[in-house]
Amino acid sequence: MYANMEGGGLQVLRNLSVVILISCSCLVAKPPKVYVPVVTDEHVDFVSGAISVTGASGQLNVESWDGPGVQITVTRSTYRTGTPKDLDRARVELGRYHVTADKKGASQLDIRTDAPRYGFFARLFHQTPDVQVDYRIRVPRDAKLTLQDRKGDIVVTGVSGDIDARVHEGDIVVQLPPAGAYSFDAKCGLGGIYSDFEGSDRIAHAISERFTANGSGAAKKIYLRSGVGGITIQKESAPTVTK
Repeated sequence: MYANMEGGGLQVLRNLSVVILISCSCLVAKPPKVYVPVVTDEHVDFVSGAISVTGASGQLNVESWDGPGVQITVTRSTYRTGTPKDLDRARVELGRYHVTADKKGASQLDIRTDAPRYGFFARLFHQTPDVQVDYRIRVPRDAKLTLQDRKGDIVVTGVSGDIDARVHEGDIVVQLPPAGAYSFDAKCGLGGIYSDFEGSDRIAHAISERFTANGSGAAKKIYLRSGVGGITIQKESAPTVTK
């Protein structure tokens, strides 16, 4: 009997030793990853009109400026180990995210992001690369905006034209000239809304919120939608036109 107990105790110790060895191997320090950015700048001659941004997935900043045309700065980034082979592979992956600006006449500019497509199993087992694409787009102050973002925040600053901004997952922040007349229709599927402007607020099912306000016939239309995330509508404290 004692022999059996002793043998069982030894087996437990062996099993415990195996677990400790595995745990220690998991704690071995991995080489640190480095930030790998690829930044591109593009300038488009554009006086005024409608600007659309589609296919975005990342931080989308749109701001008015005092310069000519539209300036598009895109930062594609990821993290990789610092080996030359891994860095080269990262730059190739980042280069597969294409952002193009297509003018359609004198008053329409379409900015589109084309990202690589991955198969079902690559997405299921998280084999897709971890890539972040962030945008800084500087536009004429009176531009009319249509913005779509899958996952990331949308920030619009100092634009006085109509704004249609929609994000599946992320926050929307809009800073508007205080003297303008606006018609608001903002809604969050899961999140809250804050506004410096007067309007009607309604909460549904304790998780979704909608803010509306009817302006005059000449009022600029501000249409905002966030599936998961909050919406903030602020009065611009001072003109933010940049050079």
